[in-house]
Amino acid sequence: MSIKEILEKINPFYTLILLIVVAGIFFGLGRLSKLEETKTPIKIEYANRDQTSAVITATSQNEVEKKAVVKEVIPADGPVIGSKSGKKYYFPWCGTVKRILPQNQVHFASIEEAKKASFTPGGNCKGLW
Repeated sequence: MSIKEILEKINPFYTLILLIVVAGIFFGLGRLSKLEETKTPIKIEYANRDQTSAVITATSQNEVEKKAVVKEVIPADGPVIGSKSGKKYYFPWCGTVKRILPQNQVHFASIEEAKKASFTPGGNCKGLW
C-alpha cells in the first residue's frame, strides 16, 4: 500500500482536524517560550562575614550581573545565653537556645561577660563566628 492509497482512504475531515491539532501544539509551545522570557530573574545571595553580600542576577543563561548589597547588620554585642552543662554561648534567636531548658539557661548581658565566664561562641549561631 502506497502513501497515495492511504491518503485517498483518509477522510479530508480527519486531515483538517490533524492540521488544527498540530497547529495548536506549535502555537502553545511558542507562547510557552515567550512566558519563559518574562519571568523575574533568579537572585542568589552569598553573605560575607562583614555583612555585605554578593548578589548574582541572571536574566538569561548568557547574561549575569553581579553587584554588592549591604545586608541587615547583626549586632556584634548584646545579650547571649549559655547552658549550665556546656561552655558555649548563643544569641537568643539561635535555634540551639530552644533546646536548652529554661532552668538550665545562663543569661549574660554581653559577649564579653560570657567570655569572662569561660564561655566560647557556638559554632552554629550566625554572627558569633
